[in-house]
Amino acid sequence: MSPFIVHGYPRWAEVTVWILRVSSYAFCTLTGLGAILFTPTSLKAEAYAIVGSMLVFGLVCMLATAWKRYVIEWVALFFLTAGTSMYVASVWVSAVGNTKVIAGASIFTVLVLLMLIRIVDLTVFWQKTVRAVKLQGAIEHAD
Repeated sequence: MSPFIVHGYPRWAEVTVWILRVSSYAFCTLTGLGAILFTPTSLKAEAYAIVGSMLVFGLVCMLATAWKRYVIEWVALFFLTAGTSMYVASVWVSAVGNTKVIAGASIFTVLVLLMLIRIVDLTVFWQKTVRAVKLQGAIEHAD
């Protein structure tokens, strides 16, 4: 049982989903890097912390997914989602005064929703794994 294998899918689909997930985290990393490099210097340190978290935790998620380490991806994904959510909130605030950025705010919102779906998937997998280990321990202890 693995959170990286889509049961019932052909192997090519599993590989495609894995590549797309690694790519999505790579783009989160690039977004954080781009935001650090091109964010106006007039912003506060908190803004750099937010985009820095996107850079760092996007990279951690990307590497964890590439190496198929779901627990590392799962934990880092909480931080990546939090940083991205704060960034999205700031984009939506700027959308109030500038309707030209509504499309950008919307696509970032979709990204956050997709990351939340992945968090739910990994949480369910973790719960099933923990239950299976506990059940196996109970069976071994009963023997």
